[in-house]
Amino acid sequence: MKFVGWLVLGLLLGPSISNFPQPSWFSTLAQIAGGIFLFFAGWELKFLDLWKDRRFYLWNFLGAFGVPFVAGYLYFNHNLFMAIALGLSALPVAIQILKEKKLYDTALARRAITLASLCDIVAWVVFAFLLPEQRLSSWILSHWIVLAFFLGLFIGKIRELRLPDQIMSLQMWVLAPLFFVGLGWKIDIVSLFSWAVFVETFLIAIISKSLGVYISSRFSKVSFKEAWNLAALLNARGAMEVLAAHYAYQSGLIDGNMFAALVVVGISTSVMAAPALRR
Repeated sequence: MKFVGWLVLGLLLGPSISNFPQPSWFSTLAQIAGGIFLFFAGWELKFLDLWKDRRFYLWNFLGAFGVPFVAGYLYFNHNLFMAIALGLSALPVAIQILKEKKLYDTALARRAITLASLCDIVAWVVFAFLLPEQRLSSWILSHWIVLAFFLGLFIGKIRELRLPDQIMSLQMWVLAPLFFVGLGWKIDIVSLFSWAVFVETFLIAIISKSLGVYISSRFSKVSFKEAWNLAALLNARGAMEVLAAHYAYQSGLIDGNMFAALVVVGISTSVMAAPALRR
């Protein structure tokens, strides 16, 4: 959840608050950091007992991704990106919360991590086809961020290697600060933010994901407490939401009001997740 602090720092530096001038080279550096950040995020994705517990994952993927996807598509005038944004779950946030709560070696953790991984992979696959393209060279240039995510996913599965602690430190203390400070630094979230757009986006996101996960989990004969906890963990959108919103806004898939709303949804749902978890 440190990304929240870095993003807030960027907002304080940017036109939203102090309007401190950003060095011309910083934006390029932040973009590169974002691509490497996504590469390692793809590498970290896990699939645990997917085939062994396939009935559970089939139903709960439909609840965790399918229900919010359909809700977003219908509510936001058939906007495919908004459907994706509502279906996303933040794997890094889920992992961090589970570790903090000393629940990382439980069945809840295995299921939450696998479902969050599935939601993120499907979301980024669809997102790759939404980004603008003209010819091969421009397609690669416009999709390189998403391609970095899948390259990390591919290498992580081929080598089956855990990321070294040094890489995790690089991701946490160098890449994330560069990207999220840079993102907040260049947006005027105060002028872009609309309470009406945020409230409707927040409510649709929370309600669709919570109901989808809870109902599908109970249908899979999961206890009330575990169904609640899965809904709480998978509702966190975190850095994945902010990253996707950033690139969608740059590509003209959403307007400024929706971009600002999704950034705040990503932050607020991540902050809400830990207190909502029941021991």
